[in-house]
Formats: sequence, C-alpha cells, structure tokens
Amino acid sequence: MSLGLNRGNWLTFAIFALAVVIYPILFNSNYLVGAGIVVGVMAVATVGFILLVGYARQLAVGQAAFCMIGGYGSALLCTRAGIDPLSAMVLAAVASMVIALIIGWPILRLRGYALAMASLSFQLILGFAVIQAQSVTGGAAGVWGVPKFSIFGFQLATDTSYFYFVWFWVIVTVAVGLVIDRSAIGRSLRAIASSERAATSVGMDIAQYKLQMFVLSAGFASLTGSLTVHYLRIISPDVFGFQYSLGMITAVVAGGLNSIAGGVVGATVVIGLREALRITRLPELEGIIMGALTVIVLIAFPSGIVGAYQAVAARLRRGRKVYAASTEARPADAGLSVTITNHRTPTSSSACELLTVTGAARAFGNLRAVDDVGFTVRQQSITSLIGANGAGKTTMFDMICGLQTFDSGSAVLAGQQIERLQPDAIARLGMARSFQNLQLFDGLTVLENAMAGTHRYTASSVLATVTMMPSARRKERQSVSEAEHWLAFVGMSEYRNHLPNMLSFGQQRLVEIARALALKPSILLMDEPASGLNDTETERLAYLLLDIRAAGVTILLIEHDLRLVMGISDHLVVMNHGKKIAEGSPQEVRTDPQVIAAYIGAR
Repeated sequence: MSLGLNRGNWLTFAIFALAVVIYPILFNSNYLVGAGIVVGVMAVATVGFILLVGYARQLAVGQAAFCMIGGYGSALLCTRAGIDPLSAMVLAAVASMVIALIIGWPILRLRGYALAMASLSFQLILGFAVIQAQSVTGGAAGVWGVPKFSIFGFQLATDTSYFYFVWFWVIVTVAVGLVIDRSAIGRSLRAIASSERAATSVGMDIAQYKLQMFVLSAGFASLTGSLTVHYLRIISPDVFGFQYSLGMITAVVAGGLNSIAGGVVGATVVIGLREALRITRLPELEGIIMGALTVIVLIAFPSGIVGAYQAVAARLRRGRKVYAASTEARPADAGLSVTITNHRTPTSSSACELLTVTGAARAFGNLRAVDDVGFTVRQQSITSLIGANGAGKTTMFDMICGLQTFDSGSAVLAGQQIERLQPDAIARLGMARSFQNLQLFDGLTVLENAMAGTHRYTASSVLATVTMMPSARRKERQSVSEAEHWLAFVGMSEYRNHLPNMLSFGQQRLVEIARALALKPSILLMDEPASGLNDTETERLAYLLLDIRAAGVTILLIEHDLRLVMGISDHLVVMNHGKKIAEGSPQEVRTDPQVIAAYIGAR
C-alpha cells in the first residue's frame, strides 16, 4: 500500500481521461458538448460532496450555498472589480473555504437531520441576503454580462475549449479525492464512520477531520459556481437554489456515497435524466423522477451504481480464491496458572509510577458507578482491575481514557494531568486501549486496521497528502512497516489483506491488540481481552500479554478469568459497587477477607 494511486487506479484514471478527450470529437454538437459541460461542473461539486457526506458522514446538504458564493464571487469580481476570471475563481474559492471554516465549528457539532436543517438554513439565508442586497448583487435579476473564461489573456471562446477546461477541474478533483481515499486521511474517515470510539482511542481528532472535509467540499462547490457562471454568463439566486441541492443529493446517492467515482457517475445520471426530460418536453416531472430515482437506488442499490459494480467485481474476484484460515495456537507445555506464574516480574516500590489515579468519582443520577477510587500503575508492570459485574471497572477505564468525565478526582499519565482531556488527546500522549466489545473498523482490511493505530505519529496534513509531498509518502511507508511489525508480533501477518468479518473472534481480538500496539503506547488498557476466547486462545493471550510487557509496554487489565489474572499480574486492584476494597500482589489479594467475601467467594 502506498500513498496515491495503484496500478489499477492509474489504468481506470487513464481510461477516464481518454474518454474526456475523445467525447467532443465523437459527439461534435453544441448541445451534447454543452450537456457535457453541465455534467462536469456538477461533478466537481459532487466529488466534494461525497467526501463530506459519504466519507465524513456529515449530512450537510446545503452545499449549494458555496456554489452560490463561488458564482457570485466570480461574477462580481469580474464585472465590478475588473479582475481576471482565473484570479476571481481562486479568490471566490478561498472566500468559500474561509466561510466554511468559520461556520463549520458550530454547525458540525450537530448531527443527522439537525445538521441537514442547519446547512439548508444557511443556504436559504444566503439566498435571501443575495436578493435583498440588490445594489450589489442585482437582487432577483442577478448579475449579467459575466465574461467568458480567459487564462492569462487567452479566452476560451468555444464550448469545446471550455469543455476541456471544465473537465480538467473534474480530473483534478477526482485525483484529489482518490489520493485522500488511499491516504491516512481516507483511512481515518472510514475508521470514524465505522467506530468513533475506536477512532478516538488511536488518537484521531474526529472534529478536525469532519471540518477539513467540510472546508474542502466548500472549495469544490465554489469551483462549480465559478465554472457555471462563466458558462451561463449570468448568475441569479435561482441558479443554485434548493433544486440544485436536491440534484446534488440525488447524484451522490445514485452514483455511490462511498466512491469518489460515484460523484461523476451520479452527475452524469442526473444531468442525463434532466436533459432527457427536456427533450421529451416533460421538465415538470423532474422533481418526481429524481425523487423516484433516489428511492429506487436506495432500495435496489444501497451503495449506488458504482458501489453495486464494485460489489459484483469483488464477488467475482473472491470466487477465484480459496480462503483457508489457520487456527493453530501457540503451543503450551503446562497449565496457565503454573507456567505463567514463573514469568511474573516483581515490581519494586522504587519503580516509576506511570499512571496515578486519585479520588476518582463518577455518578449516573443516584448510582455512584465509581466512588473515590485511587491506585497507581508502575512502568512495565501488569496491573489488573478486578471485581464482579457492575463493580465499576469499565466506567473507571472510560474515565481514564476520556470517554467518561470525572465528577471529582484526578488522573496523571507520565506526569501530565489527563482527567479533563479528550480521548484522542489522551491517546496521543501514549495511552492505547482495547474494548470489551470488539471495536474493529469493518470497512478496513486487517493491515489498514493496524495502520490506523499509527495515526498519532504518521498523520499528514491535507495539503501534504493531496500534493503527495515526500514527508507524507515517508510517513505512509512508516505506517505500513509498523503495522506489519505488530501484526507479525501477534501472529496475524498472513491475514493482512482480509476484512475483519472474515476472521474468527479470537483472531479479531488479536487484530485489535495489534492496532493498539501500533500506537506505540507507554500503557495499554485492555478490557476483558479473554472474553469469548476458548482455553487455547486464552493460553495464547497470556503469553502475548507477557511478550507485550517484555517489549516495554505497561498493561492495565480488566479481566474476569482469575486463572489468567493471578498467573500474569504483578499488582491487583479490586473494586466492588464502585469502591476499591483491596489492592496488592496476587497472593495478598487472594487471601484478603473482603475480596473473598465480595468477589472470589461469590464465584
């Protein structure tokens, strides 16, 4: 895996570019070339819309507002300020992206239909403002006399020349989308869409990625506005009204939300249908037809036209392969409680305290899930947090990781207060975790899941990624190398190209551990890693935990398997009904009367 396009992508991309070149030659008529221009200008916006809605999962359906900003920006700068079209287009795109950055912070805090309504409201407000600012925008009549596009004095006077110029920008936006798709940013977006909890656990800043795609999508939409206005040579409020937003939504649904190519395919379908209705003199049925198309695609092809094609192609490829999974476990010569005990490393009181929790408390209404709990975890030790179901262990974990807030108390990791930090910020400080219920990224391969764990030290900026700077390519190679190393460490290298749902539960657990280790953590929190494993898999897990500690990673463990806990732990903390009732070495805890009464005796 590498940053950018693979061989198959390049071939497809070359065929696409060739089709663009020969289209005006094969269909040499003003009408068909004009239709191609209209498809192209919409495709620029829909590619960005797919990055926002399909990848970032942000239902901001009012992106036509930024088309309006781009259109009016280009028109006014050219007609009123005398700026050349290329400079005007760039300035309008920058203005759109700045506006998106400003309004993105508040509205992206909303989700689902609330976000959709907020973005549509922005579009409606902008349209109203354009009509009212008649002295500047021309009101409902709009701005007339927009010049044809020119580049450094060379005017694109014919529709054919403008067709090539428009589709140049389509190719650029598609290339940007494909590079993002295959980069750490694309993996992060797919990871966030699969599990936000797991994404934050490897240090991904969810809000930042969503905002980046919102801003980038706004820039693409602005280009659509500018390209449209220089073709029509007029801009009015109804050019990019609600109908245009509806067309964009239909396009990405029909083409496929999870594929960059879906933006181009969808725009072609929508504009093709619209022109067919005009030819048959049935334009009044456009709303009905577009609505029906959306419903039909959602029912018959939930992943869109491109998604359906990719699914069929993938099924045919799998039909040629024979999948055989090995479930061989690491051999063990003796029982867990005897063999593993011999590997315990005593920790002295002088060992460095890596994590210190003091007076931690968390209540849900009248239920005190965690009540004045404190303990320390020393470097390169295995500390186990045990207790009956409902004792507050997972809540304590979630508090330490930032998924739950502290009502009172504190947590210090390597000398830094973390109780008020967000989960992604805590992860970037070197705290990794696995989950009681598996939280793998279903849309990513085993290798890509492990690569997601390298995010905190291999992530690149959008600019570095899109321009494929050497630093971004170097980080991508480092991500692959680290991921392969940790997959080999847990014994899952041979499954690197499999999807998680093709693996057994025990194998999926190992992939989750490899992803956590790829973070290069100083401490690894593991919530019931032996849950759902058979005896052989639990034995293998025990050896793996010891290998992890030997590699220099401190472990804080929640586990109900006392045979495992007593066999590998250096220190135990026992909770009951939200309170800490005991802590010490396994032997000390084993003989503690409160522990026997509250937990071990009850079992």
